[in-house]
Amino acid sequence: MKTMAERNNVLAGVLLTCLLLGISVSASSQAADCASSVSVHCGGTPSATFENDGRLWVAFVQNEHVYVSYSNDEGRNYSAAVAVNPVPEDAEHNGENRPKIIVDRDGTLYVSWTLRTSPRFTGEIRFSRSTDGGRHFEEPRTVNDDKLFTGHRFESLFLTEAGQLYITWIDKRDLEAHIAEEEEYVGAAVYYAVSEDQGKSFSQNYRVANHSCECCRIAIAPRGPENIAILWRQIFGEMTRDHAIAVLTPDGQTLETHRASYDDWQINACPHHGPTMVQSEQTGNYHMSWFTNGDLHQGIYYGRFSFESAKPENVHRVDGSPGAGHPFLGEYEDTLYLVWKGFDGQQSLLQLIYSKDDGQTWSDPETLMTTSEGSDHPLIISHQDGLYLGWKSDEHGYVFQNFTSAGGVNFSD
Repeated sequence: MKTMAERNNVLAGVLLTCLLLGISVSASSQAADCASSVSVHCGGTPSATFENDGRLWVAFVQNEHVYVSYSNDEGRNYSAAVAVNPVPEDAEHNGENRPKIIVDRDGTLYVSWTLRTSPRFTGEIRFSRSTDGGRHFEEPRTVNDDKLFTGHRFESLFLTEAGQLYITWIDKRDLEAHIAEEEEYVGAAVYYAVSEDQGKSFSQNYRVANHSCECCRIAIAPRGPENIAILWRQIFGEMTRDHAIAVLTPDGQTLETHRASYDDWQINACPHHGPTMVQSEQTGNYHMSWFTNGDLHQGIYYGRFSFESAKPENVHRVDGSPGAGHPFLGEYEDTLYLVWKGFDGQQSLLQLIYSKDDGQTWSDPETLMTTSEGSDHPLIISHQDGLYLGWKSDEHGYVFQNFTSAGGVNFSD
C-alpha cells in the first residue's frame, strides 16, 4: 500500500503529464492565429459541460459574440464555433462573469451571459437556446423583467433533475428604487427566474435577498429534484462581506436563508471573489469554499454547511498565502476535490487537494501547472466518467483534462 506522500507524488507527476499532453494536442493545433480564427483557445472565459452521449460543449466570448463549440474526443479537437448572438453585443467576460452552458437530456442547449450596457456596471441577463444540436440558436432574450438601465450581472445557470431551469443574478433595481425615494441602500440584491418548459419562457423575476455584494459569482447546487441551494457573498450590517446560503423553489419561494461564513471581512468594496459549492454524495450537506480577507480569517477556506444545524462546520484554511484565490470544488465517487490559483511572487500556480472522508481531512497541496502569463480561474466539470479540469491561459490555451478516471489519476489505495 502506498503512503500518502507516495500517492501525492504519483498525483503530481501523472496529472502534470496528462495536462501537458492535453496542451500539446489541442492548443498547438488550434491556437496558431487568433487574429483570424475563432476558437476556444482564442476566446475568453470558457465554460464547459457534457451532453449525455459524452460530447463536450464549450461556450466562450470572442469579438463581441458568445460562441459554442463541441468536441467528441474530450477536448483534443473542436468543431467550428457557432455564434449564439448573431448581432455583436458587449458580452461581459471575466473570471467571475462568464457565459454559461447546459445541455439537457433531449439535447437542447441553454446558454446565458451578461450583456454589458455601459462602462458604469450596468447590464442585462441574456439567454438563448438551440433545439437542433447547436447548429442554430434562437434570438437572444433578456431575462430580467424590470426594463431598467441598471445593474443585472453575474448570472448563474442551473438545470434540476426534474427539468426546472434556474437563472440567478445580482440585481440593482432595488438600489434604484431607494435612490428615487432618497433612501440609503447598501449593495445590490439577488434575483432569479425559472423556466418550466425547456427555456421557451421564464417566470417573473423573484427576489431572494437585499444587500448582496455587487460583483461576485453565485454558486448553485441541487436541493431535491426541483429546488436549489444558492451560496453568495452577502453584506451583513454596514459592510461585512461574508456569505449567505438559501433554498429556492420554482414558484418563487425562498424557504431558508442562513449565514454561511463568519469571517468578519469589513470592506466597502467588491472583492470579485465568489464562492463554490457542491452537495455531498455521502450526507447531502454542502461543501463550500471561498476567499476572504476578514478580521477572523484570511485566505481560501473550506467549510461544510448543514441545513439541519443551520451553520457551517469543519471550517479551516486551505491557503493563506498572498495571491491565493478563486477556488472550485468537485466530487466524484465519494472523493472531494478542490482546485485554486496560487501565486509564488512570479507566476500563477494551479493547485489541487483532495479529501476521501467528506472534507474532514485533506491531502497535501500539489502544483499541477504554472504560468507567468495571464490566466483564467480554474473550473471543474463533472461527468459520469469522472471530473475534468478546465483552465484557460495565454500561455497554454484552453486545457481540458480528465483527472479522476483510469486514464487520469486514481486515488484508490
